[in-house]
Amino acid sequence: MIRGHYIAATGMMLQRRKMEVITNNITNVETTGYKKDNLISLSFDDVLIERIHDRQNIHPHRIVASNPFVGPLNFGTHVDYIQTDFAQGNLETTELPTDLAIIGNAFFVLDTPQGICYSRSGALTINVDGYLCNADGFYVTGENGRIYIGSTDFNVDEQGNISAAGGYIDTLNMVDFADANVLRKQGDNLYTAPAGAAAPATEYSIRQYVLESSNVDIGREMVDMMIMYRAYESNQRMLTMIDETVGKAVNDIGRLR
Repeated sequence: MIRGHYIAATGMMLQRRKMEVITNNITNVETTGYKKDNLISLSFDDVLIERIHDRQNIHPHRIVASNPFVGPLNFGTHVDYIQTDFAQGNLETTELPTDLAIIGNAFFVLDTPQGICYSRSGALTINVDGYLCNADGFYVTGENGRIYIGSTDFNVDEQGNISAAGGYIDTLNMVDFADANVLRKQGDNLYTAPAGAAAPATEYSIRQYVLESSNVDIGREMVDMMIMYRAYESNQRMLTMIDETVGKAVNDIGRLR
């Protein structure tokens, strides 16, 4: 029965971790280009329980030909990994020329103090030096490096070509990944990836004066939160029942009279 404590406890810890993921999704429901996370859980590997030092199986001179195996035992569940859902978010029209939305499979490439990072957020701006940056001041890169525009009077076509005053400036450096699971969230809507994982994007288009919203479905998240709460509550009750049963066995059944 003591093993039941571990099974119930792992269930409670798993639901608590799910709550953290759901809460983070709900918090970022209004974050431009945010991609929701899903927690993937697995049960621990089953172990085969075998009877040892059992007189019904062990004879002083020979082993009795009976099955010594009790059966499989599982020790509960655990978090396997957190998967990011890169499904397209809804598109919202704005009045800012620095707002760019990616349609399809692609990421902006940002030059940050920590190195190259990637983002889906197109809420960009022009810094005091005239360079195209994201909301945190990290430089958006083009085919020729950092993109100098100088003012907000510019145009971006569907291929990411930037022009101003009738002249070509640069083309947005857009990349994609054969396996998006290699991306790791770094906070502030940024991702990192192993060296060599990024490749030039081909299946995408850019829309100016448009932003991609978060792909979080608030209704779905609230339903998942209720399911998680009920599962946590069930594991908590099971833990209490096991504790009461052990207490009765120790204090009542095992009492010497």
